[in-house]
Amino acid sequence: RECTGSANPHQIVIGPRGSGKTSLLLRVAVEVCRDAGLRSNFFPIVFAEESYEVSTAGEFWLVCLSRLADQVPHKEDAPDLRRTYEDLCTIQDDQTLAERCLGALLDFSDREGKRLVLMVENLNMMFRDMADPDAGWRLRKILQNEPRIILLASATSRFDEIDHPDHALYDLFRILLLRPLDTNECTALWEAVVGKCPPPETIRSLEILTGGSPRLIAIVARFDAVQSFRELMAELLDLVDDHTEYFKSHIESLPAQERRVYLVLADLWKPATTREIAVRARLETSKCSAQLTRLIERGVVQVMGGTARRKQYYLTERLYNIYYLLRRSRGQDSLIQALIQFMESYYSGTELKDIGVHIAREAGSFGGEMQTMARIALAQMIRLPVLAEYREELLTTIEQTELLAAKEIFDKAVALKDQNRPEEALSAFDEVVRRFAESKMPKVSRLVAMALFERGLTLNDLDRPEDALTAYDEVVRRFGDSKTPDVLGLVAQALVEKGFILVRLDRTEDALATFDEVVRRSADSESFAGRVATEHALLGKAYLELECRRYKAAIKTACRVLDLCHTASPEYRWLAHLIRAKATLANGDLSASEQDIAAILTILPSLGSLPKEILEELIEFSIEIGPERMVELIQASPSANLLLPLTTALEQELGREPRVALEVAEVAEDIRKDLAKLRET
Repeated sequence: RECTGSANPHQIVIGPRGSGKTSLLLRVAVEVCRDAGLRSNFFPIVFAEESYEVSTAGEFWLVCLSRLADQVPHKEDAPDLRRTYEDLCTIQDDQTLAERCLGALLDFSDREGKRLVLMVENLNMMFRDMADPDAGWRLRKILQNEPRIILLASATSRFDEIDHPDHALYDLFRILLLRPLDTNECTALWEAVVGKCPPPETIRSLEILTGGSPRLIAIVARFDAVQSFRELMAELLDLVDDHTEYFKSHIESLPAQERRVYLVLADLWKPATTREIAVRARLETSKCSAQLTRLIERGVVQVMGGTARRKQYYLTERLYNIYYLLRRSRGQDSLIQALIQFMESYYSGTELKDIGVHIAREAGSFGGEMQTMARIALAQMIRLPVLAEYREELLTTIEQTELLAAKEIFDKAVALKDQNRPEEALSAFDEVVRRFAESKMPKVSRLVAMALFERGLTLNDLDRPEDALTAYDEVVRRFGDSKTPDVLGLVAQALVEKGFILVRLDRTEDALATFDEVVRRSADSESFAGRVATEHALLGKAYLELECRRYKAAIKTACRVLDLCHTASPEYRWLAHLIRAKATLANGDLSASEQDIAAILTILPSLGSLPKEILEELIEFSIEIGPERMVELIQASPSANLLLPLTTALEQELGREPRVALEVAEVAEDIRKDLAKLRET
């Protein structure tokens, strides 16, 4: 509108990618065509966003003619601009080409009675790629002296051609700088794109994330307030995928050394000093500093803290950190890190808390990789400073949700096992392990340990001892270093079960070593399960030593069990006395053996019933120490009535005829038959 005289105020709009340069130039072109006053005096010629084919002054005017031919419909009474363009394309001499193209353009201007407004994008890149060193001066001469041509250009940053007095375009343009949007402007643009105003606590984060870039704000605006973990990941990946070309072109437009420094900052995701950046970029500090200065001039890097002598630098638009992180690697860790960083910048504290609760609740229904990723994401989320005040609430929700989900599957597995459906039970136990093995929650970890232990028991019941051993080894591998007494007790129980399977497989030395490991781990255990496992392991060891005729060792080990009598159950005590009685008898100490037999007889009434194996062992002892002595020991003990059939049989063996009920006499007769068989063997 101010172009009313013979002089043309050429202008250049400077701003980083996404700042709105293209939109501004196109808006001017539209307004020139829309406004009657402007339309009667000006004709806009809009160049493409990148004019890669321009390397000389002649090619500049040739492209200008081509764009004019594209934009002007052919008239019968006017020259065919498309044919003119095609004819001029054959000219090899650049000076001639420039004169002929410019002549065609000015002829059009005269015919229409309008000045030509050249809308040229990325003028800095065009001059960077110019092959003709005199092209700038040739263009300047025309732009200064030809009132029919106005140049309205854009550039991503200031460049030598306009900044240095000895360069062709110096002082030719009125320079308009597009600054990043401030907080209020970000709010206004967001509201225009989304249709609603973001929460006040969110808008500053959006400004930081996008660097106040209108393009990036528009991109991020599509990332709606979804809360599903799957949707969050899908939305972020779609956001990056849909705008890859934009992100990529931004990075590729930087010169090689500047790009190298820029990508180091994109990878760091934190303010860094020149020295830190130089080390990672493998550049000298002075060269790195020079590149940082250029990047700051471009508006893509800013100073963020530090001191006057040790400044720290950061990307102006943090969304590029996320883009680079995802493009460099689509692995699990990179995806989660990018998602958390994006969410931290995008959502308010209360929104993040609600999302965390939602993810925690839905994570229980996930399986495999998705559950692992959700769990890692939650672990990173609860460490975010913005969620500090909600941390306990989130931790409680996460633990309760995981525990309920794990317990539901575990209880299902136990029920299947009780219903004699072992294969289905194994699948359910496996599901507990698969879905919750990485949980950091103590109660959930305990359920995983229990699932592995129960899996071992089930496999053993199915007569799959080697598979059962693997399951027990897995309990030890995963939980052997646990600090929780209950879990350590379960580890000890797994080792005990492993030991007895090894006994069954005749792997005696391995079994002894396993029982020793139980004692080493659990002798001082604070849990009941750990103490019981210790006693059980010692009994297993004593039994093996007895079987291997290591009588002194068996006696010593049995004594250790009896030393634990303050916790040992009656079942364990009579077994310990039995092993010691056999070992001392085999070792020739009849008196000591009789003391243990007497102890067994004292314990029997507390068992509630008479185990068949005890009766069999007492029958064997009666042969070793004699029926007379065994009768004396029984009748002197609290078990006299309980063992009346045995004493009756023994007295009959001695030639006596005790008066007893018929039923007792019949049982005694069977015992005498057993005695006869034992004597034969």
